[in-house]
Amino acid sequence: MPLLAIDPHFHHSDLPLPLEAVAGLGGLAVPDGAAKGVLVTTLAPASAPVEGGLVFIENAHNVALDALGPCSAVIGPADLADRLPEGPVHLATRASRHAFQDIALGLFAGSLGDAGAIADPAAALRPPSGAIVSPTAQLEEGVVLTPGAVIGDEVEIGAGTIVGANAVIARGCRIGRNSRIGAGASLQYALLGDRVQIMPGAAIGQDGFGYVPRADGLRKMPQLGRVIIQDDVEIGANTTVDRGTLGDTVIGQGTKIDNLVQIAHNVRIGMHTVIAGHCGISGSVTIGDQCMLGGGVGVADQIVIGDRVQVAGRAGVMDDIPSGERWGGLPARPARQALREALALRRLANDRKRSGQSD
Repeated sequence: MPLLAIDPHFHHSDLPLPLEAVAGLGGLAVPDGAAKGVLVTTLAPASAPVEGGLVFIENAHNVALDALGPCSAVIGPADLADRLPEGPVHLATRASRHAFQDIALGLFAGSLGDAGAIADPAAALRPPSGAIVSPTAQLEEGVVLTPGAVIGDEVEIGAGTIVGANAVIARGCRIGRNSRIGAGASLQYALLGDRVQIMPGAAIGQDGFGYVPRADGLRKMPQLGRVIIQDDVEIGANTTVDRGTLGDTVIGQGTKIDNLVQIAHNVRIGMHTVIAGHCGISGSVTIGDQCMLGGGVGVADQIVIGDRVQVAGRAGVMDDIPSGERWGGLPARPARQALREALALRRLANDRKRSGQSD
């Protein structure tokens, strides 16, 4: 379920709005001669442009400019003017990220921080279990709620799902059938499939770690995406999964994630992948199908890991890894190369010892 526009189910705004009004939020002027009556319907990443979308570009490298035709406007450097396709209005600025951030904050001020669970707690239902359930929530027959669970506004939960003690399911989340939400877990801005296991203490859908340096310090970038967890996924205790900034964080069918793992915003993990404890996956990383990451692996931002890749524990992945390879070490490199280098260092140390050389 890829994000083609900001999901209004989670993020409310006054869009669509005239381009002039939206541009004004970022201190931008619509150029003379631009078509009148242009509407902005959503904000979108340049990698997934949509009709009526507003996108920003800091560097056009690896951006398919021709695909931006359906967009209403593009915020970007002045040198983009002659390279954009016919259609979108070019809003020229030297600080496109700053302008886009100001616009996003103006349109989606409620996107920062935790989502509210229930708008009117006084009107909430209180079943015999002691749970608190919004009157607008939809629970299929056979849902089990344990003491202290909080089910927010417009939440949907499928039959056979069990929600553990003191778990919080925030406004608008959807959970499939026969899933398990552990005690003390929290879900927001999240869509879960069937037979999903969320272990105690896991935090799903919180803000991604995204800040933009401004003159007054670090200013938070609104996080306008979701977390999509497909069928048969297991997420371990105290693991965190951030929602996307523009776009979704996606965990593919059958993937198993251990305890104490950090999944940053806009990460995409394929199907039937295994990630052991204490791994840290940075923002916008792509991991393919049937991969295995050992304990304590760290992956730098925007790395692409192919299918059927194995990464040894404690490795630090700084480069893309092609499909089918085994890597290890810090920085990570092909396993055979890492082993040869380790053996060479051992031989060198032994040679120095035998020759009586000191450090």
